Amino acid sequence: MSDRLHLALLCGAALLAPAKDREEWLAEWRAEVWYVSPSRRTRFCLGAFRDALWLRRHSPAPVRRQSPWQCLGFLTALAAVSLLFAFRLPLPREMLFPPLPAGLVTISGIAVDDYRQLPVPSAAFYGPAELRGGNFTVSLASCNLFDLLNVPISSAAYPLVMSFSGWRNRFGGDPHILGRTLTVAGRPAQVAAILPDRDWELPGRADAWLIVDGRSFVTGTRGYVVARLNPSRHDVAVQHSDGSIHRFICIPLTALNLPFTFLLIMGVSAVVLPAVTSLSLGEYPAHHLRRWIFLAAKFVLVLPIVLFGTLDVFSLIAIHLQPHALFVGSVIGFRWVLNDQRRRCPVCLRVLTNPTRIGEPSRTLLEWYGTELLCTRGHGLLHVPEMRNSYSEQRWLRLDSSWSSLF
Repeated sequence: MSDRLHLALLCGAALLAPAKDREEWLAEWRAEVWYVSPSRRTRFCLGAFRDALWLRRHSPAPVRRQSPWQCLGFLTALAAVSLLFAFRLPLPREMLFPPLPAGLVTISGIAVDDYRQLPVPSAAFYGPAELRGGNFTVSLASCNLFDLLNVPISSAAYPLVMSFSGWRNRFGGDPHILGRTLTVAGRPAQVAAILPDRDWELPGRADAWLIVDGRSFVTGTRGYVVARLNPSRHDVAVQHSDGSIHRFICIPLTALNLPFTFLLIMGVSAVVLPAVTSLSLGEYPAHHLRRWIFLAAKFVLVLPIVLFGTLDVFSLIAIHLQPHALFVGSVIGFRWVLNDQRRRCPVCLRVLTNPTRIGEPSRTLLEWYGTELLCTRGHGLLHVPEMRNSYSEQRWLRLDSSWSSLF
């Protein structure tokens, strides 16, 4: 039974090894395990997982990824596919081009009497979420509220418009709820529409809005106003019959500014990046301009991949974009760019191959130990220390023309 367990461990570890080396690697470990005492064989086999991971990490890169042009071509194709899906899928397209009409503002805490005297041609009113409809809260809204928001609703005696979060949390996202009649404050109301999952919300904590005639609001009721105003205006004044003037502050009802938010997240990611990887690319005797151009090109291509790719993924799982997903994707993308740059020759920009272990870990303080990588075109060797720190960075050793006969 124990022999089968050891063989199963080795076969499981072999799955982590590169496919081209897997058969030979497994044969070597199976031949060596029988020379280990039975009491230590399980621990010995567990060490095979670490060895397989090391072999995968330091195995020569596939030919398709060695050329810098092929790398840039792959990134360009990935960015183009992400952009294409972002424009084809409805949710990413809505994020990029919000359907919310321009010039809409909200006014909070306004009385219904002041709302009726607003010098604004297009304004709608809805009250606080004070009605109960079973397990959800409902606000009364004037009939033109959703006309301003460009939300089409079906005709009904008492139409009820549900928020996306209320529909999902209170009714489990039931797709057959449209047209169903619910009881709200003792009266029947028909579900006429469900607000799309967008990155803007109406003020208040309502799960739904019951559309009623404007005369149904009780005098003195305070609520919210959605109005269309000139973008340059920040307040609106109401003159009462006694001559007093009451001014209300207008807050723009805007969707998420995706470009600004993305740039802000990029800045935060750049600040956090040193905590997850080293910013140093190593010690090189000469700086080649094409090396920095290649690095900048990868950064430029990773940005649309992160932005549009994240939009596409969240659209496929039917969840609205979350800013922290952009942050995580940005950190992972930036980290990959730096790690990929460190594994390339600074002259031809091809991926370095033929890893060789040098030194002994037990002599950390006495001599250098780590991995040596080779440029297959004979430009030089890269010495990568096993433990990176401030005084031990990877170092490039240039080979002169006398070595050309070996390549």
